[in-house]
Amino acid sequence: MEIVEDGINALVGQKIYNSKDAVIIDAIRALLELKPNLKIEIAINLYKNKKISLWKAAETAGLEMEQFKEILSARNIKIEIDGTKEESKKRIERALGA
Repeated sequence: MEIVEDGINALVGQKIYNSKDAVIIDAIRALLELKPNLKIEIAINLYKNKKISLWKAAETAGLEMEQFKEILSARNIKIEIDGTKEESKKRIERALGA
């Protein structure tokens, strides 16, 4: 891991990046482009730990709601729909461009 830390420090030292966090964010972004299935794993984890809603999880995974729900179901993950009826109506209107 020392070589990774040295590499990050070199990139910041050369002013290619402003901070270590900027290097890590860019590295994660590149990783997710190379391995898009990781987006699904992140979304599932965040959803299971109640950090994001079902809608946000599907969006994070880059999937349609039904696709995401199918993945959750296949993994025996309980699907919980939260929020008020009004919030759901607003989400549907946004999705339909209304």
